[in-house]
Amino acid sequence: MCGRATVINPDGITEKVYGFTRKFVPSDWKPRYNLNPHEDIPAVYYDPFLRERVLRTMHWNLIPSKLETRDNVVAFDMQYSTFNARVETVASAPTFQQSWRSQRCLVVVDGIIEWVGEKRRKIPHLIRHKDGIPFAMAGLWSRWRDAASDEELWSCTVIVKDADDWYSQFHDRMAVLLAPESYERWLDPQRKHGQLELLKKSAYREDGELEFFPISRLVNNARNDSPEVLERTAYPECEPDTELLLDL
Repeated sequence: MCGRATVINPDGITEKVYGFTRKFVPSDWKPRYNLNPHEDIPAVYYDPFLRERVLRTMHWNLIPSKLETRDNVVAFDMQYSTFNARVETVASAPTFQQSWRSQRCLVVVDGIIEWVGEKRRKIPHLIRHKDGIPFAMAGLWSRWRDAASDEELWSCTVIVKDADDWYSQFHDRMAVLLAPESYERWLDPQRKHGQLELLKKSAYREDGELEFFPISRLVNNARNDSPEVLERTAYPECEPDTELLLDL
C-alpha cells in the first residue's frame, strides 16, 4: 500500500518532466517530510475544463463527485479510506469507476515510507531515488463541487497492486510506479483501452536507482513533519518503543 510519503523538494516537480502548463499550488508550498492521507498531495492531470495539463495539490482520499452536500463529503472522508485503489477492482468499483474512465493522474512524491518487522517492533524505512528526484505513482482524481456555493474539492487516490519480489520486504501491496515514457498514455483522457495492461508493469528497481534505509521512529507520529523524522537511524536491537507506537 502507500499510506505515507514525502515531498521534500516541491520545486523538483518540473514542467520539463511532467509536461504541465499551469499549476495550482499554495503560495507557501513547503516541503513535507511525513505526508499522510487526508492531506494535500501533488498530482499532475489533464484538466478538461482548462484543456491543458495541470499540476495541482489534491486531497489524498478520493471523494466521489456525486456527493450532494459538504456534510456528505465530510462524512464520506471520515468513514471511507479511498487514498488507495486496488488495481483488481479499480475499473469496476463504484467509487472509482467514473475517474477510471477519463480522470487519471500522476501522484508525484519523492519518497514512500514503509514499516518492516513484527508488530510493536516495526522499523520505518524511507524508499526513494538515490538522487532524491520525484517519481510518479499511477492515480485517479475527482472534483466535487457544490453548485449552490461554488465550493469545490479536488481529490485523488493512488493505485496499488500485489507487491513484486523486491517490494514484498516492505508490504504485500505496492503503489504502481509509472516510468516517464508511460505518462502521456496514462494521462490521455481519450484512451479507453490498455490502461490495466500498463499498470501491470512496475518501475521499481527497473533502473537500479531506488534505495531504502531505516529512519527515525519520530515518523510514527503523523504530527511530526520535520527533517528529523527522515534521519538515517540504526536499530541494533529493534526493541519495542512504547512511547512511539504507530499512529496510522
